[in-house]
Amino acid sequence: MIILGIDTSTNYGSVAIAKDGRLLSESFLPSNNSYSKTLISSIDNLSKRCKIGINDIDGFAVSIGPGSFTGLRIGLSTCKGFNLATGKPIIPVGTLDAIVESFLSDPEFLNSAILNPQSAILLCPILDAKKGEVYASIYKYEEEKIKNITDDMAINPEKLCEKINEPVIFFGEGIKSYGDFIKNKLNGLAHFYNDAQKNSVAASIALLGGKKIERGDIEDSTLLKPRYIRRSEAEIKLSLNSAKAEFKIADSSILNRILGWKKK
Repeated sequence: MIILGIDTSTNYGSVAIAKDGRLLSESFLPSNNSYSKTLISSIDNLSKRCKIGINDIDGFAVSIGPGSFTGLRIGLSTCKGFNLATGKPIIPVGTLDAIVESFLSDPEFLNSAILNPQSAILLCPILDAKKGEVYASIYKYEEEKIKNITDDMAINPEKLCEKINEPVIFFGEGIKSYGDFIKNKLNGLAHFYNDAQKNSVAASIALLGGKKIERGDIEDSTLLKPRYIRRSEAEIKLSLNSAKAEFKIADSSILNRILGWKKK
């Protein structure tokens, strides 16, 4: 089974291809351009490197949120184009779930002094959600298994700290903006893994997407919507109308490029 993974929800977007539970290749998107300008060409280059065509792919896994509103729409709209062109399913994967898996696949993270394999440890990936908030979720890592302790949250960092009464390892893009505040607020309970993320989020998305297909966990691709989390229903409705308009405008060009790739 071959899965294409796409992440456009974070500042370091990426694409990846996995086959039968093993990563074949991954690529980070250029950071100096909009994802709308680089995503398709990056996927095209990745597919050529792996010698895999669009008809070989069994599913399109994509970060569904939380994250950049614009990025989420670009990723999902692109996958809807692929779905229309091939009939293959879109597999939504939570951004924070993928970030956790990405760090846990890094041997340096697993071997770091702050991660004690002899006892359970709490993990908390954080992203800067702007407006004084972070996207976060708390996980328990124990006996090489990961379990959600909370739902995904858009939350003030101070309120996040109020939920914590035992040691937690924080990591992710949000550390840059809020690491010092969290450290001062939690004192010795807060530990940080500041090394740059070595593995792409898209790689974890592709691998997690493959597992969802194996479990038969496939949703109706036409009904998928970004998981914004923070905004009110009125704001989400307005954004969805905007996204529909964007997709109608981009629809033909995206499909033409996809079909052009298919014919190469």
